[in-house]
Amino acid sequence: MNNFLSGLLLACAVLPFLSVATEDTKTSVLPLEMFYQGERIEQLRLSPNGKRLVALKNIKEDTLIQLIDLTSGESVYLGRTDNKKFKFAWVRWANDTHLLASFRYGDVRGLGTKTTETRLFSIEAKEGAQLVPMVRAARDGEHQSQFQDDVVKLRFPDDDHFLLGIDREMPGHDSLFQVNVKTGKTTLIQRHRSNVASWLVDRQGQVRASTDYDQKTTESSVRVLRPGQTEWIEAWRWPAFSEQAISILGFGKDPKDLYISANHEGRLAVFKVDLSQADLPRQLILSHPVYDIEGSLIYSAARDEPVGIYFSDESSRSLFWDEEFKAFQAGLDKVLPDTVNYISNLSSDDRTYLVYATNATNPGVYLLGNRDEKSLMHLAETFPGLNEENLVHKEKITYKARDGLTIEGYVSRPKGKTGPGAMVVLPHGGPFSQDSNSFDTFSAYLANKGYIVFQPNFRGSTGYGHQFLTQAVGQYGMAMQDDITDGTAYLIEQKIADPKRICIMGASYGGYAALLGAARTPDLYQCSISFAGVSDLREQRNSYRNYTSYNLAKKQMGKDNDLLEQNSPLNMVEKIKVPVLLLHGTEDRSVPVKQSRMMANELADENKVFTYIEIEDGTHHLDYLPHRKQTFEAIDAFLNKYLPL
Repeated sequence: MNNFLSGLLLACAVLPFLSVATEDTKTSVLPLEMFYQGERIEQLRLSPNGKRLVALKNIKEDTLIQLIDLTSGESVYLGRTDNKKFKFAWVRWANDTHLLASFRYGDVRGLGTKTTETRLFSIEAKEGAQLVPMVRAARDGEHQSQFQDDVVKLRFPDDDHFLLGIDREMPGHDSLFQVNVKTGKTTLIQRHRSNVASWLVDRQGQVRASTDYDQKTTESSVRVLRPGQTEWIEAWRWPAFSEQAISILGFGKDPKDLYISANHEGRLAVFKVDLSQADLPRQLILSHPVYDIEGSLIYSAARDEPVGIYFSDESSRSLFWDEEFKAFQAGLDKVLPDTVNYISNLSSDDRTYLVYATNATNPGVYLLGNRDEKSLMHLAETFPGLNEENLVHKEKITYKARDGLTIEGYVSRPKGKTGPGAMVVLPHGGPFSQDSNSFDTFSAYLANKGYIVFQPNFRGSTGYGHQFLTQAVGQYGMAMQDDITDGTAYLIEQKIADPKRICIMGASYGGYAALLGAARTPDLYQCSISFAGVSDLREQRNSYRNYTSYNLAKKQMGKDNDLLEQNSPLNMVEKIKVPVLLLHGTEDRSVPVKQSRMMANELADENKVFTYIEIEDGTHHLDYLPHRKQTFEAIDAFLNKYLPL
């Protein structure tokens, strides 16, 4: 057996898909496991013919690939992982009879530099089927690709084949292969080029566009092949963090129609580019005056045409420009008025579909719909037992930072509590990310426990336009941190937060912000919790030396070493007055565990009150259930001691 498959247990047990435990959850404070157990069902997908479903199902520490027949109701497990050696990155239908599954590993090539890697397999959708690798092992002189799951197009040129981009011959530069989903046999379609990182094809499968990234200059570029032409042209080129950046979203049914995300009046918008014209004119399809429009296109499977986009403003949702699908979405929203309703998957004739319905008090419910029968059937809850009985809505707030910039944030208030209360400030990671009014486990846990929760979208957060985003470039710990401080002060002024009972907590960049908050504003918070947080900015930037993103990291985090040192919590430990909790996984690929080890040593040298918990084999994303359990229990105990309710 291929060594990548060791640890995978093929299973044929038949279990009901809808069997989920329904706990009595109407008590005021829920057990911790309700939050750290994770989603019970993930990545539910409908087969092209609309007759079967596949999903990832989590049962305690294990994740299983589950196949469900919608006609007979039978369910079988096709594969299992304990999430230690690898986890399932994704699973999807290759056609009506076969599935593709991406496995995510940690450093399987043994190069010395810790990496995350993917491997791609197919499996026939039937009981007892075996995994078939889609990429053979590298031969002498060939490059062993780090990422092997870049599926460029499914079901091409027929149901038994798909297109796969992989850097087999030149690291970082894909060739395009046609792969037989049943056997893994490959045929070269497009050879790599030194100025191409990856290839894109139109809806007919013709190689029509390419992207490239120059790791030395940090410039990106897009080349296109216009219909009826034989010569490739460079359409766009831009430096990192430029307002001229382009994201290719996909092609229309007509090969001349290329959909992109690009700047429009300071915000990202959707355009359709006419590749048949020499000047590549753009037609504005969708824009928003306040928020960026970015995400993945929604296609009508029957028409093979983009009809909308998954869009995230103050609440993530589907946004359509096609009239048929506008009416389709409006009908769903009328039936399900209290949730944001995603049409997440369509059968090949657009008649059978999956809906994912969610909001802050509904972590997510999958429903199966039939447009001809006008039916909508409940399938499964992602977090059974978490609902409006025990979760709270998030209130969007706006406030002015000290320099006058308007900042948005979200406040969760515990049920039945009024007046100033104990608050946890919860800045997001990234920092190029954002919080919304949707469900997330940490804010839900804290609010259920009894804390007010504040989630600020400080400058550098995504979704608010280019100028807002790029104020984070080379500015870690400066005005970004002031935005968090000013938001906390605003909630004190509004008599929402008790000024004597505030803790700051975060993960990754949020963990850095939690440590910096304790050091820079030592009288504002009563405790600080950092999971996988950065303590030394210069060391974190330099940790990318062995990666292709090193020059980008230097531009993003800054080249001024003195400034990086000034804004590193490691160099401010003597100012910290409050108890600190540090948690870090030893197998973190994003923020090395060294960051928390250094901080713990410095806290010890300065005789500060702190707890350091190192999670053996833990990752940056807490992929393994026992690691989530350990983390939640540590946070809970720390808050009980230093921010009691």
